[in-house]
Amino acid sequence: MKKIVVFLLIAHFGTMCAQHVRHVETINDNWNFYKGSIENPISKKRSVKWEKVTLPHSWNTQDILDDEDGYYRGDGWYQKTMVFPKIYENQQIFLLFEAANQVTTLYVNGKEIDEAHIGGYTSFARDITSAVKEGNNTIMIKVNNAHNDEIVPQAADFSFYGGIYRDLQLIITKPVHFEVANLGANAIFIKTPKVSESLAEVSIQAKLKRPLKGRFYVQHTLLDAKRSSVKTIKTKTTFKEDVFSKFQIKSPNLWSPENPYLYTLVSEVVDKNGLVLDRVENPVGFRWFHFDAKKGFSINGKQTKLIGTNRHQDFYGKANAVSDEIHRNDMKLLKEMGINFLRIAHYPQDPAILEMCNKYGFVATLEIPFVDKAAANEKGKQNTVTMLKEAIRFHYNNPAIVAWNLGNETTMKAPDKLGEKYTKHFVETHKILSETIKKEDATRYSYTVFFREPAYQDKLGIRFTDIVGYNKYYGWYVQELGDIDKNLRSLVERSLALNSDKPFILSEYGGGADPRIRSYNPTRFDFSVEYQFLLHKTYLKTILDMPQIVGANVWNFADFQVEHRKDAVPHINSKGLVSSTRKKKDAYYLYQAILNKTPFITIPSKAWEKRAGVADEINGKVATQPITLVGNTKDVELIINGVSLGKKDFDFATAVYNVPFKNGINLIEILSTQEGKILKDFATIDFTLQPKNLKSKTNPFNEIAINVGSTCYFIEEHNVSYLWMPDQEYKKGSFGYVGGELLRHPSKRRNTIGTDVSVKGTENDPIYQTQRVGIKQYKFDVPKGTYELTLLLAELKTRDSNYMNITVNEKRVWSNINLKKEYGADRAVTKRFLISVDDENGITIDFEALEGSTRLSGVKLRKVY
Repeated sequence: MKKIVVFLLIAHFGTMCAQHVRHVETINDNWNFYKGSIENPISKKRSVKWEKVTLPHSWNTQDILDDEDGYYRGDGWYQKTMVFPKIYENQQIFLLFEAANQVTTLYVNGKEIDEAHIGGYTSFARDITSAVKEGNNTIMIKVNNAHNDEIVPQAADFSFYGGIYRDLQLIITKPVHFEVANLGANAIFIKTPKVSESLAEVSIQAKLKRPLKGRFYVQHTLLDAKRSSVKTIKTKTTFKEDVFSKFQIKSPNLWSPENPYLYTLVSEVVDKNGLVLDRVENPVGFRWFHFDAKKGFSINGKQTKLIGTNRHQDFYGKANAVSDEIHRNDMKLLKEMGINFLRIAHYPQDPAILEMCNKYGFVATLEIPFVDKAAANEKGKQNTVTMLKEAIRFHYNNPAIVAWNLGNETTMKAPDKLGEKYTKHFVETHKILSETIKKEDATRYSYTVFFREPAYQDKLGIRFTDIVGYNKYYGWYVQELGDIDKNLRSLVERSLALNSDKPFILSEYGGGADPRIRSYNPTRFDFSVEYQFLLHKTYLKTILDMPQIVGANVWNFADFQVEHRKDAVPHINSKGLVSSTRKKKDAYYLYQAILNKTPFITIPSKAWEKRAGVADEINGKVATQPITLVGNTKDVELIINGVSLGKKDFDFATAVYNVPFKNGINLIEILSTQEGKILKDFATIDFTLQPKNLKSKTNPFNEIAINVGSTCYFIEEHNVSYLWMPDQEYKKGSFGYVGGELLRHPSKRRNTIGTDVSVKGTENDPIYQTQRVGIKQYKFDVPKGTYELTLLLAELKTRDSNYMNITVNEKRVWSNINLKKEYGADRAVTKRFLISVDDENGITIDFEALEGSTRLSGVKLRKVY
């Protein structure tokens, strides 16, 4: 059972007279679900096969990840029979949806309640009192996630999962109560117009329901972190009017990333006799902050570099139906990493996220899902404005929030190419959203995130907001690591040249990393963990050196599911610092070392437990490979199998050792002393030492798997961490390819090794995504014996007609192969052969092109006898 909250009144905070004043509980259990259309939901004659589900729930947990293109976008129905608890006489009953994607229609006992709610990421409530009866009540909810031209997001690099994917709450109040079913589902708005170390002013607006006659008051009590009363104020109410209250406190404890001190405001509706009729609580954080385009961000007068991540709300295999515990654990991992800045992208997220931002001291920005393209027309524009209002009002009282973001990469679908009418509508949408932010909340900044050049937005006339953010992937989609510094400096300069008063945030940057891919020769877009590490190290150096970059957010905290993605892991955007199941990647530890003030050292690659390499010399007993350490101490010492390799100073939190690995188990220990305390970390590496000469008797050949056409290692995580080694050109006595070229991405701009294809029939897509095309031979100079030879092939993204023969040691083993015709395009093909070597010539695999080009993705050789 998930969270159950019942508010109890302790009257006047001095007595022990307790009463129920508002009942709140989740109603997540025991729902019936049907995926598909129901023509008449009120009919008792309908025949529907229901499935039992528990909320949070999404119907896209599996079809997002399969090999079939597309995923279900349509109707889903939820049904439940309820008897409502008799908490109060003349009770008011509400359902509060934390979110459901994306159009939600509620029926109670066959009666449709209000209009359908539009938008998949904002919270909303419905008053169901008039439809409820004594005894059993039938609740039916239709949710639809189909594309709709009038609802944003129109398109995006994430998946639009359907379902009631957050908590559903039952709220019961007395007839006199703080509003529940209003726009934004919030009744209390707390402002702190003046804050200093000596004084804090508090201004509160309260919305409530009360009868025309009678005397009622709103009473606010500010509690400190120990729940002791600091201030109480009581204000008389008037029928149908909001209640405004003000007070001051002296010497407030300030909220900041270093010290996120929180007060609690308890708001109550009381009658003339002091009887409490309703009660709600909200966090209060006293702080003042300022963005400056040249000096950066300051909070409570202290200059503070804002560095953190973006975050999506999904989890592998769960779609976006994620528990509060997973949400809070994400925030815990970010706190351990040392961030002070979170961009909640690209939509409002579960309330648990901002709860933890408040508690951990994360400065946050929050946005609505206006992504890539504007909704189609005036109604679509108004829907977008309503979403923004809902988001601001529901999350208004979170002290972590410093800016509201109206959208992300909205020019992805270039407006100037979609016609004059659309462009005008597009610009007007930006303008009204920017104005809405200021009307709804003048205490915070307005914010927009762009991705095209500054001059492009300037020409369109959409640079309306106080702050601008830019998503830039230098060193990943375009150009190389060495270009990052100059490109960032130029981008900031170009933006400030247009608006010298608009602070600049690097709202997205990063690159993909598949934890199964490792490389000692990382290259752009190889999806190796090592390249991602170098990329982030390069970015961080410039970000920390430029005060004009007031904040920076890594894209992304965690890998997330995208149905249309065809990267190293199909359907996964792998730019996260942790995996989609929250396993830390090497770059996570780099940030932990740089951002944390607590002394820290680690071996970031310690999760890579099975490794391999070719011996340094013939009959050699070790293979030397680099190991990168990270830490924020002065220096570090590395010990391998009991032998010290000495101390090295950390340089920008990193130190690299060349480590000699022996065959079998290797123990790496690292040590550092900081302020008299010894810090330690260790890794256990199971190393396979491949002989430099395959006929070596000192270290006889047994088995090898080669990731052909790649400079990377590949780890089969689903298959006992089976390891594939990087390819190499043939050298006498060893192994390798003869002839051919690397398969390269068809995009001239990218021109990287391999291609982005979702390969069918395998979980090891990266093996097949890299190839040697036009290969002549593959050779292994192995001794006499019987061997199992495995060839891995696939024909990817080609319209050519390719036929080939494969011969092993002059014996034809596979004839007239047309992979596309026999197996289908983009499909993995694996074939094993038993080969006898009766002479000293080893194994030579010949590839003969009959038409088009030969190709090879992987080769494995295992000695049997």
